[in-house]
Parts: sequence; structure tokens; C-alpha cells
Amino acid sequence: MTATEDKKIQVGVRQGDSGRRLDSILAESVLTDGKSRTVVRLLIESGNVTVNGEPQSNPAKRLRYGDIIGLERYSSESPVLTPNHDLSMTILFENDQLLAIAKPAGVQMHPAGNDLTDTVSNWVIAKRPDMASVGYDPLRPGIVHRLDRNTSGVVVLAKTPESFNELQELFRARKVKKTYQALVLGNVREIEGIVSYPLAHRTGTLRRQAIVKQETEVKDAKEAVTEYRVKQRYREYDLLEVFPKTGRTHQIRVHLAAIGHPVVGDRLYGGRRMKRVGMPERQLLHSFALSFTLFGIPVHLEAPLPPDFSEFVDSLDGMKKAGYPGKALN
Repeated sequence: MTATEDKKIQVGVRQGDSGRRLDSILAESVLTDGKSRTVVRLLIESGNVTVNGEPQSNPAKRLRYGDIIGLERYSSESPVLTPNHDLSMTILFENDQLLAIAKPAGVQMHPAGNDLTDTVSNWVIAKRPDMASVGYDPLRPGIVHRLDRNTSGVVVLAKTPESFNELQELFRARKVKKTYQALVLGNVREIEGIVSYPLAHRTGTLRRQAIVKQETEVKDAKEAVTEYRVKQRYREYDLLEVFPKTGRTHQIRVHLAAIGHPVVGDRLYGGRRMKRVGMPERQLLHSFALSFTLFGIPVHLEAPLPPDFSEFVDSLDGMKKAGYPGKALN
């Protein structure tokens, strides 16, 4: 099969390819010019790919024999990472190996969908062009972990191939301590707790599903563990410190929604309650701190709550619920 530029194409999954990833199969079909698989991943994430006629935005989706992949508006041109000198990021820390920033809410980590210029990647290439070759993906220079577009907070970037490889291994081995702050709807039952529901991607959507019933078997479900404790309690909200032990997409948001306390402002998982008057336009979830040891040196990075988050919290009724023990206050 030959892909024709800007035309719709279809790919049938062969018997020998059953069980393989969507991006892998599609890459072999359209990247005859030797381009990076990143091109295909961007096509999938931007909504240009279907499986058996249904939109599919998950590049890692495992396919079966006989599935039909549909691709709209394919172009053999590789996306170009454009420097963005106007984008503003607060630098929290920098040395020869690391660059730590406070990512604002509303900024994507890397180009995807319709946003190809206003991302952390575009900022990196503008401010630190020597990082362009760090990592395996030219559209993600130095990026070793991600935050959702509307999640703010600490992001650490690698400045050298050596630190990139080491940081990737630290995140993979779960040797990075992550601390988030989240304002949630309602008061959680326990002052501290653990949520360990496996997560699975919901086909054709951006949503993840928490597998609450242990007897329920869902293909591709992955282990996910989130610890939390109450930092401050209000009449209708709790401010939590959250410690994800795994790094699944949307993990904190899905887990907190699954126990009945969605992150305030999270319209994807919070439902109609997030559309009432006065509710923030984005989820109030913030990557507060990262701690790890790199090349034998302890590193601790913190980013204060951004104004939109802190001002909303300051506006709340400060009366704690009667009988609250307060042991989790710092």
C-alpha cells in the first residue's frame, strides 16, 4: 500500500500483526520515507485516525487481526518544532544537567493536536537550543515526564543525554517522589488513604476508566496507586496532598473522581458539578514538588501554588468541619 499525501487511506491488520500497537502498525504503513514514528503518534493524538470506524486517540492501543485503521489528511511532511520566544516559563533551578521550570496551566508539554507552537517544547528550543538533540524524540527535547495541559507545577528537563537516560530510569523505577496539591469537591472520609484501582483507556476518548470492582477484567488495565492526605479542610472542599506511586495518564484525576471527590474544575471527570457558577475553568491540580537523587546528589524542587489556585482557596469558607482532628496539617 502506498500513502497518498492529504488523502484518506485504510490499513487492514494482518494476522501476524495481531496484538501489536496502533502506532507501530501505522508507522510501517505510512512512513516509507524513514520519518520518525512521532509523526504517526501526532496523527493519532490529533484525531485523524479511526479503528473500525471509531475515533482512536491512543497510540498504544493493541489491535487484532481484521481491524481496519482509517487515516485522514495524511501528509508526508514532518512537523517542525518552532521556537517560541514569547512563551513565559518560571525557571526554578538550573545546572549543567537539569533545568526545572514551573509549567503554567493551559500549556501543553509538547506539540499535539492543533497546538504546535505554544508548548514547553517550543519554549525549550527557543531558550535552550543546545537541548534540541537531548532525548529520542525531536518534538520532546529533554522531556522525561509530563503534566496534563491544565495541570500546573514542577517539570524537570534533562540538559544532557546522560541526565536524560538517568532521569528516565529514575522515573521508570519509581525513584522520584512526586507531591501534588489538589482541591477536591467534598470532604474525604479518611484523613489519609490509598487508592489502588487499575486504570484502562476508554476507546475513542481521552478518558481513563478506574476499575473499581476487583472481579472486573478489562483488557490493557494497568496498575495504578495514589496516596493522599488532607492538608486543609473546608465546608465543601478538601485541599489534599497527593503522592502518586505510579505514573499513569490522568491517574490522580481518575482516582480522586473514583472515590467520589473529583478535582475541582475537572470537567472531564467531574461531570455537571464542575459547570456551576464560580467553578474554575481548569482542574485545580498542581505538581508541588519532585525529589530524587541524580548522580549521587539529592535534588528537591518546589513550585508554589499559582495565583488562580491560591486565590480560589483563599476565597473559600475557612471553617473546618466540626471534629476534624487536623493531624495532617503542615
